[in-house]
Amino acid sequence: MAYSLTDLDALSIEAAQQIPYEVRDQLLDLILADGRKQATELTSYRTGLYSDYFEADLTRLLKVKAIRVQARGTTDSDFSGVPQGTTEIEKYEAAFRHLMTILDTAGVSLARVVTLIVFLTDMDHWETFNSVYRGLMPNPPLRAVIGTTGLAQKPLAIEFVEVIAYKVSH
Repeated sequence: MAYSLTDLDALSIEAAQQIPYEVRDQLLDLILADGRKQATELTSYRTGLYSDYFEADLTRLLKVKAIRVQARGTTDSDFSGVPQGTTEIEKYEAAFRHLMTILDTAGVSLARVVTLIVFLTDMDHWETFNSVYRGLMPNPPLRAVIGTTGLAQKPLAIEFVEVIAYKVSH
């Protein structure tokens, strides 16, 4: 049986937590989509880049047994610390691969990221970053991209500083 958010809202916490994992997992996607909000209906250059705010409905999240996952800062280096890529696109893609490895291990995907804070060492490549980002981020999280003069290693171009996502507990 498919559940809607209205169906979920009508259930007690105990009853909702008895729903099979697969159904609760599908409901989490609905909860996260419903929580992503825009402050205005106006179309702007930011369309698809980020949400203006996120409402974490704690009751709904509790009902589906959602777990908050936070990933550590990840850069365009590999796990041994060696910077990857020679072009900005390759560096940004490497940082996303690094992040996806961590998220996959935690049992969550980029689709469920609700907060993303990014440091770029060269804001002249903001549009390049956005083109890579648009191709990989299926749902717009809360996002900030901040220019910085450097990261832990001189050749690094990007760091995902804060990443928050959700998954459902078995």
